[in-house]
Amino acid sequence: MIFFFGTRASKIKERKLKGTICPYCKTQDSFILSSFSKYFHFFWIPIIPLFKTHIAECSHCKKSYGMAQFTKAMQRSLENENRLNPAKRPLWQGCGCLVLTAFFSVMMTISFYGVYMRSKNPEQYKVATDPRLQLLNADMDRISKLVTRDTDSLTFALKQCVTYDIVGGLDTENIAYFTKRNDSSLLVLLRIEEIKKIKPKFRKDILDVVNDCLYELNELTETNQVYIGIEGKWNTVLVQTPTDADLGGRFADKNKLLPFYGSKEVNSEVEEVRDTVPEK
Repeated sequence: MIFFFGTRASKIKERKLKGTICPYCKTQDSFILSSFSKYFHFFWIPIIPLFKTHIAECSHCKKSYGMAQFTKAMQRSLENENRLNPAKRPLWQGCGCLVLTAFFSVMMTISFYGVYMRSKNPEQYKVATDPRLQLLNADMDRISKLVTRDTDSLTFALKQCVTYDIVGGLDTENIAYFTKRNDSSLLVLLRIEEIKKIKPKFRKDILDVVNDCLYELNELTETNQVYIGIEGKWNTVLVQTPTDADLGGRFADKNKLLPFYGSKEVNSEVEEVRDTVPEK
């Protein structure tokens, strides 16, 4: 989203500078003083009034003078005018502050009211969550670099294959793995904290490597559905499922992996599905 903000100025008053002489054309009492008020705006809505500035223009020769160019006589005349006939800042230049204050007051009131109502009726305002997401997060916590042939032959073989096929750019020893079976479905999770070394548009090649390795290991012939998730250091970056994929290489929707655990009505019995990697 694009934000438009900055400063603007509006003319608020015109006055004559009395007792002055134009330094250029030597005409007496010919200056018209224009006073401007500057303000900060957001989407052209006045928010905060800033300062005033003045410009004097000779009505005879049309030469203009900024405040830094005022003669002493012009400065004295300006002081007299500000004392006797001041240029007042318009109220609308500060209306944005009032609008923002009112808006945030309303939002805070609504928030406090919502907190109060939830505290009074916690069950009524309880947000329903997909229980499969808890299972997925638990499995992601089990992703491990410590995989041996004795504890998990499939993950060990997959790690050996991926390490052999990935060349350059990544320390393959720091790639963590997790696999899990659910009937004819297979879940494969990798965590590559150094994935930032690979440009996003090339990261989907890692999925090709994983698929090739599963094919070489004859896993694709024994498995009807394969769910693959690639984790970066902070978030999921790649997802591939039998029906969907998220291959942008920056941020992927890990919820696409949830069908591996069955329908949304899945219960805690799914936890009994055989894990192929022991918990760390």
